[in-house]
Amino acid sequence: MRSILLAISLATLVAGCGKKKPAETTDVETIPSGFIQIDLTDEEEDLNDLVGSELSAAIAPCGDLVRLEPSAIMGRLKDAEIRCLDRMLRESEKQTVKKRVSLVLMKDAWAKRDLHRWEGIVRRHLSEIDRSDPAMCYIFAKHLSKKGPDYMQEAIKWADIALENRSVWEGEEYVDRVFNLRKMKAISAHKEWRWLAEKYTLDPTEELDQLQQSARNSTKTLAREWLDYAREAERDITNAYQLCISAAGTDGFCDDSGDGTSETPEQQ
Repeated sequence: MRSILLAISLATLVAGCGKKKPAETTDVETIPSGFIQIDLTDEEEDLNDLVGSELSAAIAPCGDLVRLEPSAIMGRLKDAEIRCLDRMLRESEKQTVKKRVSLVLMKDAWAKRDLHRWEGIVRRHLSEIDRSDPAMCYIFAKHLSKKGPDYMQEAIKWADIALENRSVWEGEEYVDRVFNLRKMKAISAHKEWRWLAEKYTLDPTEELDQLQQSARNSTKTLAREWLDYAREAERDITNAYQLCISAAGTDGFCDDSGDGTSETPEQQ
């Protein structure tokens, strides 16, 4: 059977996505609290799913791989098949089998638009099976960044892991994806800071004050890193600069002569 790309089932996750345009300034909205609202730009990703004889043998108790794989892509796996595959995944001692079965389950959950199950499968896949694919880490970080503010630290974590494995990308793809990941981290930190600041306003305790100050400092640092990369990559800096000033409280930190460090896109 020919290898089937996971992107077939993830295509709608990144619908309308594309490469970052050099001058995008319409996604910034100043709000009364002094925070700013920036929409993240989706980027289309595709994930390789390698299907081989090893997987066929491992899931034989659950059915014929030739039938299960297309069924997963169309979201037609039956509950009994899902339970069987999940059991095979947990019981298998081979990481290659775990990885491939996990991807089959992932496809089915996404095709069914069962995001709760899909999220759990991806989290298990990245935490326990394989976190080496920066594209998958990117997709998961993006998914988490759209959730509530209490998910922002996890979104930043997987964005960081995607950056750790960024060497698989080259040229403009490298610059585009690294730019988007740095942007995602800064905006996620900002979302958490805004949430904690609002909580502190309602309940001004010392603990909440420390938490919101920590989130603000994180936003300032990550916004400066995004800004530096935008400058070096010759991207529009408007959003990164405004977010940096919002967190720093002054434009001095965010200017070229500020305390941030700049590296070329190839070095970062």
